[in-house]
Amino acid sequence: MISDKTARKLGFNTLVGWLKERLVSPMGAEQLHALRPAADSVARAAALTHTEALQGHLLRGDTLPLQDLVDVRAYLEQARPDGAMLNAESLDEVRKVCRASRRMRTFFSRKDDPILSRFVRSIVILQEELEHPIAHTVDANRRIKDSASTELRQIRRGLRQRQQALREKLRELLAQAVQKGYAAENQLTMRAGRMVIPLRAEAKRKMRGFVHDSSASGQTVYLEPAGCLDLGNEVRILEAQEQREIERLLRALTRRVSEQAGAIEHNLRVLGKMDLLHAKAQLSIRLGGVIPVLSEEPVLKIREGKNPALLLTGKSREVIPLTISLGSELRTLVITGPNAGGKTVAMKTCGLMLAMLGCGIPVPVHPESVFGTFHQILVEIGDEQSIEQDLSTFSARVSGLRRMCDAADEGVLLLVDEIGTGTDPAEGAALAQAVLEQFTASGALTVVTTHHGTLKAYAHEAACVANGSMDFDEDTLRPTFLFRQGLPGSSYAFRIARRMKFPPAVLARARQILGKPGLSLEALITSYRNRIAKLEASRKSPKRMPPDTPAHSVPDPAVRKMPGKAEPLPAVKLDVGQQVLIDGGKNPCEILSIQGHKALVSAGNMRMKIPLKRLKPIQRTKLRSKGTLNVSTPRTRIDLRGFRVHEALAEVEKLLDQAAGANLSSVEIIHGTGTGALRTAIHRYLKTFEVNKTFECLDANPGVTIVKI
Repeated sequence: MISDKTARKLGFNTLVGWLKERLVSPMGAEQLHALRPAADSVARAAALTHTEALQGHLLRGDTLPLQDLVDVRAYLEQARPDGAMLNAESLDEVRKVCRASRRMRTFFSRKDDPILSRFVRSIVILQEELEHPIAHTVDANRRIKDSASTELRQIRRGLRQRQQALREKLRELLAQAVQKGYAAENQLTMRAGRMVIPLRAEAKRKMRGFVHDSSASGQTVYLEPAGCLDLGNEVRILEAQEQREIERLLRALTRRVSEQAGAIEHNLRVLGKMDLLHAKAQLSIRLGGVIPVLSEEPVLKIREGKNPALLLTGKSREVIPLTISLGSELRTLVITGPNAGGKTVAMKTCGLMLAMLGCGIPVPVHPESVFGTFHQILVEIGDEQSIEQDLSTFSARVSGLRRMCDAADEGVLLLVDEIGTGTDPAEGAALAQAVLEQFTASGALTVVTTHHGTLKAYAHEAACVANGSMDFDEDTLRPTFLFRQGLPGSSYAFRIARRMKFPPAVLARARQILGKPGLSLEALITSYRNRIAKLEASRKSPKRMPPDTPAHSVPDPAVRKMPGKAEPLPAVKLDVGQQVLIDGGKNPCEILSIQGHKALVSAGNMRMKIPLKRLKPIQRTKLRSKGTLNVSTPRTRIDLRGFRVHEALAEVEKLLDQAAGANLSSVEIIHGTGTGALRTAIHRYLKTFEVNKTFECLDANPGVTIVKI
């Protein structure tokens, strides 16, 4: 479903690091390292159910028995050969693992938890096979018990008797040596496994016996008296018998371990899974995670979701909830807005939450959020410049987009940050739009971020594509990190530059270079966003209409349903080519076509489909007196169907003069197909017009000529 590289780009490594710190065993760490999101909806649902069940235990104050989760797999390997012998320490570790396995299985049975009882049901209880036999043989200090066998008990009883007799005899001889001045010190010691008396070197011939060693200075020798040799030999014999019996017992237990090695390894895997599950449940509690509505369809409807990686930074109060919707008829979302406004975080949140759910980790969203099933998530974020492959930043991005085009299909989520950047803006925007068209047509769901204005227009016009933006406080010029779906965003470059005390002359020149269409587009976006804000405010205050709502305009449907509203006046007749205002704003638009209850309008380079009830025709005489709008607002399209040639050419001349004066980049002339005479006359005239650069008819619509100014 997702590669390690993609997971890292989404911020999943932040969650992995948090989980790793909560693990208590090497087996849990291995399970975490192997953790991958499940593309299968059944596996995803099962993993989430397990996490939710354990989360409930933790919230109730239950403590999971995670003690003694020791990795004994190395001991199991040592135990496999015939005749192998594990020491008492290793066997005691095996016993602890057996006990931990048994406690884990019985814990959920006693809690009457059917979900997690099934999860640990496969644990093999080895209480009789290993746990009890090892506990019977090895004590808490990891020594072999006297009671391990009857023979060992008898050997040790005899050994203690002989050792006591030997010590008494040696103490007697040591006392005599001290009295005669032969002894170097008044204390028995051991050398070569035998009890000896320390004598001064010059007195070693004063006492018969066997010298076992001498001090480093040579001034002391360690002598076993001749009278104690027989007792010493008896002790050594009994010690050898004891060692043989201990080895016999250890080999017998090792053989048992070898026989149950497979069961122990299986138990370790289950304990590792439970260790990781415990960490995931803790993470879910930390994030306030819930299991949303899970769908078999490729759909994504996040409601009040918070980015999990940001929540782990300790600034949960500063994380703004995200509400976003994709799927069904809406396949592609184009997010725009200023830098550092949260576009990339919003996009990453979509992929990160899907990855978390695939790993069985509940997500911090409203429970009514809907997450569908995706078999692949592809991400293109950041600078992927490759020295080894001799790829520039843009080449690397194009290579990533090519792979996405190949993989785009239903059930695939595509996330692209700053699409179309790193090259010529016009070419980059064109390439980005073509890629988005390919993504949308494939049935994949796509979320991209961009600053290209043409992509805002594309998202508004194209089917199955929508705009989205990150909100911005125009008073403080700071991002609010609030996502608004359906609204294009502005980069606020000029405003931010002015706030940063950029040279006014440079800013003025920049506005001049951008031209009126670009400024009109930004103004339209700002006006539209302000209108939405006022409508939202009106919903909170149902007794008042927004102050700039025209008296003869039709209110927003949501507002219209509120009590105490006056009935709307009859709608004004609108025609193609007419100049209108949207929602009573101040930015003029031209009606390009009317289809049913909606009109396609143009504002600069941006086209939008707007309900007719939101359009108000411009009253030119009234506007002149107020001075709020220029009455000579240029048209971007003219319909000449039904005109005589001389009449049509006069209108074309007027259109091009206005376009050149307004610094428009292009206009459209609708002449229809018919006999082709009108089109031929217009094309002949365009070749002689001084401001004209190029013109063409589209193959898809030969009845329209596009003129590049």
